[in-house]
Amino acid sequence: MEKWIKKIMQFGGLFLFMSCNQPVDVVTIDLSREEAEIPPSLYGIFFEEITHSGDGGLYAEMIRNRGFEDGTLPSGTVLKDGKAVAKPLHCYSNDSINHFSIAWNDSLFMEGWEVKCVSDTRPPFYEITEVKPLNNATPHALFIDLGASASDVWVMNDGYWGIAVTEGQRYNFQFYLFTEELKNTVVTAALLDREDQIVVSKNFQIERDGSWNHYEGAFTVDTTANDLRFALLLPHKGKVYIDFVSMFPENTFCGHKNGLREDVAGMLRDLRPDFVRWPGGCIVEGLTMDNRIKWKETIGDIVKRPGEYNLWGYRSTYGFGYHEFLQFCEDIDADGMFVCNAGMSCLFRNGDYWEEENRIDNLIQDALDAIEYALGDTTTVYGKRRAENGHAAPFPLKYVEVGNENVGLRYVKNYNRFYKAIKEKYPQIEVVCALMFSPYIQEAEKIDILDPHYYETAGWFYNNADVYDKLPDDIPYKIYVGEYAAIGRPSLYSSLAEAAYLTGVERNADKVQMVSYAPLIENAAHGKDHLLVLKNDSVYGRTNYYVLKMFSENRPDVNLHTDLKPASPEPVFRTNGFIGLGTNNTEAQFKDLKVIVNGEEIYTSGWSDFVDKWTIIRGDWKMEGNLLSQSQKGIDALAILEDREFDDCTIELKAKKISGTEGFRIVFGGTDSNNYFMADIGSHTNESVIFREVNNEGSISLFDYRNTASIKTDQWYTVRIEIEGAHWKCFLNDELQYEYTYAPKKKHYVVSGYDRERKEVIVKLVNAEVGNWKVRLQLDKAKNLVSKGTKIVLGADDRFDENSFSDPLKIVPKVTELSGISNEFTIDCQANSLTVLRIPCEK
Repeated sequence: MEKWIKKIMQFGGLFLFMSCNQPVDVVTIDLSREEAEIPPSLYGIFFEEITHSGDGGLYAEMIRNRGFEDGTLPSGTVLKDGKAVAKPLHCYSNDSINHFSIAWNDSLFMEGWEVKCVSDTRPPFYEITEVKPLNNATPHALFIDLGASASDVWVMNDGYWGIAVTEGQRYNFQFYLFTEELKNTVVTAALLDREDQIVVSKNFQIERDGSWNHYEGAFTVDTTANDLRFALLLPHKGKVYIDFVSMFPENTFCGHKNGLREDVAGMLRDLRPDFVRWPGGCIVEGLTMDNRIKWKETIGDIVKRPGEYNLWGYRSTYGFGYHEFLQFCEDIDADGMFVCNAGMSCLFRNGDYWEEENRIDNLIQDALDAIEYALGDTTTVYGKRRAENGHAAPFPLKYVEVGNENVGLRYVKNYNRFYKAIKEKYPQIEVVCALMFSPYIQEAEKIDILDPHYYETAGWFYNNADVYDKLPDDIPYKIYVGEYAAIGRPSLYSSLAEAAYLTGVERNADKVQMVSYAPLIENAAHGKDHLLVLKNDSVYGRTNYYVLKMFSENRPDVNLHTDLKPASPEPVFRTNGFIGLGTNNTEAQFKDLKVIVNGEEIYTSGWSDFVDKWTIIRGDWKMEGNLLSQSQKGIDALAILEDREFDDCTIELKAKKISGTEGFRIVFGGTDSNNYFMADIGSHTNESVIFREVNNEGSISLFDYRNTASIKTDQWYTVRIEIEGAHWKCFLNDELQYEYTYAPKKKHYVVSGYDRERKEVIVKLVNAEVGNWKVRLQLDKAKNLVSKGTKIVLGADDRFDENSFSDPLKIVPKVTELSGISNEFTIDCQANSLTVLRIPCEK
């Protein structure tokens, strides 16, 4: 036995020796070399009314469709053959006509509502009518012929997927009635459970009739539930009109009337955002120009706010309006960013636009009025309106963004006019340009801040953590990444991709002054892939919420020069594999395919070999003489040449788009039908030419900055893809469109900085690999090091884990003591983690 123990100890000692001498990456932080200052504006939030983020989300209103207006057609449309149809006007981006329409049904007027008899007999006659409008903002009302009922009548509202109440809490409600026959009768307001049993109620004596009368009251409940309904109990006699039924918890965020949910707003506050952007997003542009957000309709008495159907598929109440947005900014000590319409509707919807100078002048004046509402003194027209709405002091508005995701010379022309007018009257306002990275930037007279957006797979964010390192230091504007998100499966893995990207943002804070994730909030009825997910009684943060919180809470004042030296070099990558052709939601034709190596054509095809040598993975591929056609739209079509592998080569062919939303794809370097590369020509809804990688994570965009190139229909293009090792070029008609060097790396990222007030080095390390990452930290020029600091870790064993309603704190930052600090010490970053170190020392 002793002999075996000695052997085990020897083996264990050998194992320990080997572990201690395994390769260790070195991170050197030079405290004497300060780099980019970190602006106080860096981390913000972006609100848009989408996926019931406001109504049914942040906004505390508990009654859905409170004014019976959900069936009102979107402004700028008419009802035709069961659809809301927009006027067919030219799209601003390409002068085509989008012929925009959406399915429509009058039943939307009763969204959230039900009328039934207490006795479960046949319900009385009821309808939505404009006969007795409460006001111009809410012209529709619910009419009920109560006398046609055999028993008393319930008018019930489900709220936003159920009404939630908490024991001991108070809820304030109101409603309007018009009747000529119910004088001296009783109407009961109540909360009902799912068996229609009364949980709490309040009676109202109808003392007057013949006009609209306002009733209000409050419930204090003695139970906690999340599946209640609000109801009015009406006697079965006479006729009645009902409008604007509303209920709020008395305890709203900061106690404001018409306020926000305490739990949701509190989690946003805890992000410590430097700014808040409002109101969007695509809804700033609207389905049509008439459908755009009009901020003046979002202030004042909520009963007189008309609301509007928004392009995300439901009607907005305008309850969380311009005033509430500014109030929220003040409450959480954030700057405001207002986004105004630039004279064009969403190009992916109707895309109509205004070009008359007087109409653009009106939009500019509207933006100036919005600034005056926020900043003007009470002697101004809109400063006075602000005071009348309960806030005499100015609000913290700092930024105005002109438009959203707009393109082209028409936008630039309008932007120049907005910029000049805003700066002349309010030089302190920072104006944001919505062009993204576009060749039209050069036509803009002056840009303070440029707003690119990134909705890409996790792989893109991992690949592009250094994207801003590649920007020149002398770019003449600052960058605001107004919308970014790693799309796909919500998980810790996608959240760490965003963390990797943010290390690059922070490192380049002299160029990137602001970032905000989007979309911000999602009601669980729509899904669970935004930053915050909520239902009527609870809210949780996804892991990317905690990523953003860790970056915001641990923001240094200045970056420090940081060098990561891997213990072993990355392997050299060379492209090798099959070739193929593809389309995405597009019909296309191909001909004259050639593969050339060292000037020699080693493969050509006039498609006579297509049946024998090619494999159709997806799509409807057919040979027509010397043409190969793919005619199935709505899919990601793919056909590959089997049993042939190519490395360095040139692929040439001719391609033509017949119809569809994108262009065509040339596949190369494939190992199987789920792993290959491609030149994606007409990518991102026919906006760009880029490269892509398809693997088990999905389809990953491979680009530093998207170019602007679209594919015209019925036009033959000569396509050439040059492949040399890991470096690829794509040409159209002999013009270089895009080139890219593919460089797979380990998913290890680091950035560091110095907190001058607390005298601490802050190090952020992202390890998105499945194994632990051992790092030796070298702190050059550090003085008066303290042996103990703080370690904050967000991580999990399973990279695809995520928080949920059943386990909302499954993956949250864990704070522990960091010991053993010296000028050189080793840290072990667990697999699938973001680690923040705070190291006390002086420079």
